[in-house]
Amino acid sequence: MTLISRLLFAILILSGCTHNALTDIERSALYQTYISDNHLEQVKSITTFRYDGWRELGKEHLIIFTSIRKPYLITLKSRCVGLRFSNTLGINHTGSRLHTRFDSIFVTSFPEQKCFIKSIHKLTREQADQMSDLDEPDKKPFN
Repeated sequence: MTLISRLLFAILILSGCTHNALTDIERSALYQTYISDNHLEQVKSITTFRYDGWRELGKEHLIIFTSIRKPYLITLKSRCVGLRFSNTLGINHTGSRLHTRFDSIFVTSFPEQKCFIKSIHKLTREQADQMSDLDEPDKKPFN
């Protein structure tokens, strides 16, 4: 190996060691701590629900925006496969409301998978930005 090859190899190894990605369990605990520390208001449903966008927060959490750009934190009952890498999201909801326990989301590449909603918390826009940045400080906030 040449000196340059050795240096490049060392840089690659060191850069891999400095990546501090959180595990799914750590990420979930981080969001649960944020919910309790900030006393987020839990609701059983979102009334006059009209979906306008979303942001994933791992496999069990996401932020959904309604048509008036109001953010809500959604916690799922279990992990939702493909959520982190999906560009689109489907939502099964009842009438004009999105309910906990009865309604679900799904990743369009896995439409047979129903990811049921465990809880819904109201967020301010600032809280949505803070939650998005919790585990990745270089992530850009919502526009």
